[in-house]
Amino acid sequence: MSHIHLPDGILPFAWWASAYIVCIAVLCIMLRLIKKGEVRRKVPFTGVMSALMLISMSVPLGFIPIHMSLSVLNGILAGPALGFIAVFVVNIMLSLMGHGGLSVAGLNTLLMGSEVLIGYYMFTALKRHMKPSLAAGISALVALTVSVALMFGVLAATIGTEEALPGHESGEHGIGKEQPASFLSLSGWSAAAVILIIGMLTEALVTGLIVSFFSRVRPDLIDAPAVSESNRMG
Repeated sequence: MSHIHLPDGILPFAWWASAYIVCIAVLCIMLRLIKKGEVRRKVPFTGVMSALMLISMSVPLGFIPIHMSLSVLNGILAGPALGFIAVFVVNIMLSLMGHGGLSVAGLNTLLMGSEVLIGYYMFTALKRHMKPSLAAGISALVALTVSVALMFGVLAATIGTEEALPGHESGEHGIGKEQPASFLSLSGWSAAAVILIIGMLTEALVTGLIVSFFSRVRPDLIDAPAVSESNRMG
C-alpha cells in the first residue's frame, strides 16, 4: 500500500538518490544474512511470492481505489532477508511497467521493505503469545500504518501536503492518478483516510487468513528460525 506512483522528474534528486544508496546498503546486509540452507528451500518460494505481489499491486480492491502489497505476508513466509530482496525486485519490475518511475523504486523499496521487517519481527514476537493468524493480522496492520505514515511524510516533505492528497486535480503529483477525490460522499483527506483504513484492514485480514492456512499445511514456513549467525553467506 505504501507505494509512491510518482513519475520520473518529480521527486527531488537528493531524495531518490539517497534512497537508492540506503536501499543498496540494506540489500548488501540482507544478502549476508541469508542462510545457506535457506537459499535452496526458499528462493523458489520467494519467486512465487514476488509474482503474487506483482499481481496484487496491479489489481485494485474492487470499488476501493487502492491495492494490496502483501509485503508483510512476504516477510513472514520468506523471511526478512529474502523478503526485502523480493520487494526490491518487484519495485524495479513495477517501475519498468510504468507503475511509478524508476527514480522512486529505491524509495518504494525502503517503504515496502519496512513492512517486511516490521511485520516479520513483530510476528515472530507475537506468535509466542497468540494464534499465528491473529499475530499476522496485527503485525500487518502495525507495519502498514508505519509505512503509510512514512510515505505521507516523504511526500509532504518533497512535493507538499496538497500535492500528496489522493485525487489532487493536478493528477501528476498525487499518490496515484487512479485514486478519486471523493469516496462514499467524502472528499479530500477524509476520503483518503477512509480508503487507507479499509485497505489496511483488508490486507491485515488477508494476511491473517493466509498465515492461518500455512500454519496448518506448511507450519515449517511459519515456525522457521530466525537468521543464524553461524550459517551466514559470505
